[in-house]
Amino acid sequence: MLNQVCVLTIKVDDMEKGVAFYTEMLDFNVSKKYGENIFSLEHNGLPLILEKTENSDVPTGSNVLFAIQSSNIQEDFKKLQEKGVKMISEEPMPCPPGYYFVIEDFCGNQLEILEFVN
Repeated sequence: MLNQVCVLTIKVDDMEKGVAFYTEMLDFNVSKKYGENIFSLEHNGLPLILEKTENSDVPTGSNVLFAIQSSNIQEDFKKLQEKGVKMISEEPMPCPPGYYFVIEDFCGNQLEILEFVN
C-alpha cells in the first residue's frame, strides 16, 4: 500500500560538487553510499538522495524526483496499472535500497514508487 512520501531524489551531473553543496552549505550528512553514483543524505530526519546522471539523461526541469514508499511494490504496480495511471516503467526494477517503478501524473511529472528491502 502506498503510505508516505519517503525520499526526494536530486539528480546531479557532478557528484563531488553535489555532495559538497548539500553537506557544506545545507548541513546534510552522508548517511549511506550506494557506489559512486548514489548517495543518501539526511538532515533532521529528512532523507535526500543524490544520483549522478548525465545532463543528456535528464529533461529540463526534471532534476528532482518525488518518491512515495510502497509496502508491496508488486501489488501497487498492478493497482496503478489497472487504474490507468501512465506507467513509465514496464515493471518494478531493482535498485540499491530495494525495488522501484516510475509513473507520470496528468502534467507529465514523474513520480517514483519505492519499496525498501535492504
